[in-house]
Amino acid sequence: MTENLFPILRDRYPEFFSSASLREIRCLPGWLDLIDELCRTLKNHLDTHHELPPIEVRQVKEKFGGLRFYYSGGDAVCRDAVNLAQERSLSTCEVCGQIGTLGGEEWARVRCADHINWSPSVDR
Repeated sequence: MTENLFPILRDRYPEFFSSASLREIRCLPGWLDLIDELCRTLKNHLDTHHELPPIEVRQVKEKFGGLRFYYSGGDAVCRDAVNLAQERSLSTCEVCGQIGTLGGEEWARVRCADHINWSPSVDR
């Protein structure tokens, strides 16, 4: 359940995930579809706007319960797509990708009813 998303996304979008400093995606697999959809949107936009600077992903992680997608390049349309994905992460279970709720006692996190008490150590 805690698979590394980096090789999956690097294989699908090598043009975005080629930075030597980027070695991992620091979020759970429930957000894979969300990040994949974001990257597909960015790629489609860049493919039709060759004049734009290419996107280079710097860091992808969870922070304060939400997705953070740090990058360079692109334009305002790209920024809007990233902002939308980050907003959608606040209602997407980071464990399974189903509808979730932002909450948590010690740390903010987004979980569905099935994963409200899930932790990586319980999954073993």
